Amino acid sequence: MPSRRQLFFAVLTIVFLSFGTAFAQPSSVSVQPGDTLWALAQRYGTTVDALEQANGLTSSALAPGTTLTLPQDGNANPDVYVVQPGDTLYNIAVAFHVSVDDLIAYNDLNGSVITPGQTLKLRPSSPPPTPLTITVQPGDSLWSVAQSREVSVTALMRANHIDQGSIIHPGDTLTIPGRYAAPSTDTGGPVPPTVTVAPGESLWSIAHNHGTTVAALMGANDLTTTEVFAGQTLRVVPPGQLGPARSVALQPNPSPGAMNWPITGPITSHFGYRQLMVDGSNFHTGLDIAAASGTPIRAAVGGRVTLAGWDGGYGLCVVITNGNTAYYYGHASAVLVASGQTVQPGQVIARVGTTGHSTGPHLHFEIRVDNEPVDPLPLLRTQASR
Repeated sequence: MPSRRQLFFAVLTIVFLSFGTAFAQPSSVSVQPGDTLWALAQRYGTTVDALEQANGLTSSALAPGTTLTLPQDGNANPDVYVVQPGDTLYNIAVAFHVSVDDLIAYNDLNGSVITPGQTLKLRPSSPPPTPLTITVQPGDSLWSVAQSREVSVTALMRANHIDQGSIIHPGDTLTIPGRYAAPSTDTGGPVPPTVTVAPGESLWSIAHNHGTTVAALMGANDLTTTEVFAGQTLRVVPPGQLGPARSVALQPNPSPGAMNWPITGPITSHFGYRQLMVDGSNFHTGLDIAAASGTPIRAAVGGRVTLAGWDGGYGLCVVITNGNTAYYYGHASAVLVASGQTVQPGQVIARVGTTGHSTGPHLHFEIRVDNEPVDPLPLLRTQASR
């Protein structure tokens, strides 16, 4: 016959099994001073997006005492997300507990630029992206590899099934956890500068000193808090390169078919900030299209020539301005128009070359709206004829 103690625990177990699920997740919560949507999402195992949808929120600001409904439909971890105006890859990554690197890899993005209405995968496709592997160079150590790839030594050892006492040798191959090989290579664009955090420095002071923002620093370095430590290495990316999703407003806005592809050829370098490059991190402000030297370059859109000549790393370059939009044609071998001249869409303005900072004959085609570079490829695909 069971003892009274055994009966007590048996009854307690039945009560727990019967009612335990009712206490697993409350249906609502009262906002306390200092609460944020992100903190509440973390606390209750949901996402910022799910909280916003469940409560019809249009702002992340929360007033203490507000009652929020907690998602109960099991859709707190969706497989895809539709980009909303003002979104950044960073806030999407935080909301859905993935990294910026993973979002770029899952969606085969050529950079960090996203647009409203774009659908992003939040889970890996099948098969998953190819892990990034590197070859150990002379002088490398586990610590130096971890520092250069911005992962912890522990994570690096775990990913490669090695222990603290292991010695790596030149020629060894290491898998970098949380990093994936890029779908193509990119030789264009400078490597974003890095800074080492000095004692007493904060993200705010670093952003102020380098002409960027705290949000851009956090996004470029996959930081989930604003805390940094002395000796930490940070990538410094200008704020526009991890900026919010927005529709590109060209002026005037070309109708479909009103633009022209400036040349025809394979795209050898896409637009955007690449965190996943095997040979480093690059931000490329335009689109590189390969062609033989001397190939005619045609104006994508008509306008007034505001530059026709040498322009630093662009080499021989033509810039055509139309309203708030400037179109750059770089690395030419010859310029066939003059500053102040008005050109028509499709008019030959230059010839392909390899002048300036160039590794081979190609056209660097760049579009700037209000002096901010935007990705030319979606515009060409939707509005241009070849």
